[in-house]
Amino acid sequence: MKKSHRLEVIAPIIFMFVFTGTFIFSYFEPHIEDVTRDYVKAHANEPGYVLVDVRPERVYEGKSPRSGIPGGHIPGAISFPLANLKNDSASSELEAHGVVKENTIIVYCNTGADSGRFADALIKSLRFSPAKIKNYRGSIMDWIKDPSNILLPENHETGEYDTKRGK
Repeated sequence: MKKSHRLEVIAPIIFMFVFTGTFIFSYFEPHIEDVTRDYVKAHANEPGYVLVDVRPERVYEGKSPRSGIPGGHIPGAISFPLANLKNDSASSELEAHGVVKENTIIVYCNTGADSGRFADALIKSLRFSPAKIKNYRGSIMDWIKDPSNILLPENHETGEYDTKRGK
């Protein structure tokens, strides 16, 4: 009975230490600012800002990744796929594209998840300042909600389901 009573007393204390430690760690963890479509429109072609499409090159070039998601890219964006961050030459390739610590980097993908991972890697692996990294939450799926927004190239796949072709 004594062991059971001890566990009942110790378990909540351990839980509180773990919970408090996790909260404190996450509070001081660098936070990446999520930005909106209006922010992207305002800064996409502005000096000192670099808009990065982190999806595969074929999607950037216009191929729909799957039904419901268009291919193509936001005007002014450069292509640097998330997978390319694993290359030994990633740092120099990023620099060649203007993705440098002095610029504000806006990243996007289809929904904001992969771009969030890209942003984390810039901060944790390449030591970019979290204040200089912005994640376009919603990304392409948010961008296409405004019919006045265009995607390049002009002949990009729309991602609509074609019942005749089965894709």
